[in-house]
Amino acid sequence: MNESQLQTFLTVAKYKSYSKAAVILNVTQPTITSRIKALEDILQCELFKRIGHEIFLTKEGNMFIDYANNILIYITHSKEITNMVKDPVIKVGFSPGYAYSFIIELLKTIKSTGDIDIQVIEGHDSVSLNERVLSGEIDLIFSRDVLSNNQNLISEYLFDNNLVLVLPANHHLCEKQTLQIDDLNGESIISYSRNSSLWKLIDEQLIRAQNITRIDVDNNEMLLKAVANEIGIGIIPELGIDTRYETEVEIREISNIYNIPNKVYVQYRKNPQIESLAKKIIYSIIQHKYSGFY
Repeated sequence: MNESQLQTFLTVAKYKSYSKAAVILNVTQPTITSRIKALEDILQCELFKRIGHEIFLTKEGNMFIDYANNILIYITHSKEITNMVKDPVIKVGFSPGYAYSFIIELLKTIKSTGDIDIQVIEGHDSVSLNERVLSGEIDLIFSRDVLSNNQNLISEYLFDNNLVLVLPANHHLCEKQTLQIDDLNGESIISYSRNSSLWKLIDEQLIRAQNITRIDVDNNEMLLKAVANEIGIGIIPELGIDTRYETEVEIREISNIYNIPNKVYVQYRKNPQIESLAKKIIYSIIQHKYSGFY
């Protein structure tokens, strides 16, 4: 049983077609047939059955999918052993929306643990980060979507990263301590990653605000700069508030938006080196969360 056989099996299972699998894996169809036959000989069972022109997984084939995925994950992880011994490195992934000051504190924590190379990766969203940690491409991630029932990962809930309104320091809404959706009428609302599932929930609440202008920027840093320069008001998670802007912006809550679920999970691979470092990182994050200017 080898990696190519397992990948071929999973590809055929996904597309229900030997010919499509051949195209995707860039091999001939006889090669696909040969790999599946070899795998069936090893397992001593049929993995697929053909009914007419369609291909279906057998009962044994369905059962083997999880095993095949896990074996490939172990293969990927085992390839990293040499690099881990020679040159320790940790790859940390974030979903969008964390302040630079937050990430800097995290990097300081990692650096203080010893000679470890660090690679920081900002994912497009939590879904893409989850896929990358599952594949072994990233060691530790912070995301809003938990990966449950995976024996190769440890998932821990940290806290809620509630959404808040960021205003220019001299904005007229700063005079109010409690805001409602109606207070946003006529305002310019700045956002980033507006196509994300989180922003879809925000937009469901903003639909009640009238005559608002929408400005979408590339990232959290650009949003804060735009707010500080009085271009509009922004909506971001609490951990997106960078301490560098504490004199230039003010924070307010709107209950309908503040209560939108936005949990922070740390998820990391089961690995002695990663697990030890993860505990220190978690402590650092909790300290940052409860000592920020917000």
